[in-house]
Amino acid sequence: MNFFNFNPSPDLRFDMFTPMHLLMIMIFIGVMIIFFLLKDKIFNSKYEKHIRYSLAALLFINEVILAIFEIRAGEIYLPFHLCSISFLLTIVLLITNNEKIFIFVFFTGIIGGVVSFSIPEFGNGGYDRYRFYEFIIAHSAIIYVPIYYLTNYKYKINFKRLISVVVITNILGFSMLGVNAILRATKFYPEANYMFTMGPPPEVESIFGVFPWHLLVFEGVLLLSFYIIYYFGNRYSNKQNS
Repeated sequence: MNFFNFNPSPDLRFDMFTPMHLLMIMIFIGVMIIFFLLKDKIFNSKYEKHIRYSLAALLFINEVILAIFEIRAGEIYLPFHLCSISFLLTIVLLITNNEKIFIFVFFTGIIGGVVSFSIPEFGNGGYDRYRFYEFIIAHSAIIYVPIYYLTNYKYKINFKRLISVVVITNILGFSMLGVNAILRATKFYPEANYMFTMGPPPEVESIFGVFPWHLLVFEGVLLLSFYIIYYFGNRYSNKQNS
């Protein structure tokens, strides 16, 4: 079935800043509008828990299909990118309502999702391919779910929590340096570049530079982005308290 084909159609290949990219962003915005229209109704519904569990199940199935999709195509599937980690934790958050998980996903999910939609590293086809919709579902979820918990569950954002996420994210990043080095050295995955610690995506290499200098630029962008998210999240939390 062509819909689950790993290789894109020649006439519908996805490239950044093309009509296909615009279509992806338009779908994301459309889902965002629906999300903001429904989120309060969902929270106040007696079936809210069932809805959360159903969404968690849908996201989990989405991830399983992605794994099968890539493995069948002869690709290496390891959920070690920051967005993948955030996505799996988003599923756990929906099931557990764990506030510590929320804090991590609030920062990494929103930043990762926005960046992924802006400069997607994506080459598996346009709207005629499963991967196109999987990408939208996964990266929308890591943005919308933490916003839902901030605005409806009233989970708090403060500076101490910002620092904890910065530390954890840096630990993960430096850990991926070792993981990527081992995967490359053992030839298990010669092109391993999880969390882009071995170099930025080719599309933005001219902006971020090459290894290892890109890590310094990444760190600066990370800190600035996290602070922006903290500022608005903390401002919202304080407004709710007052």
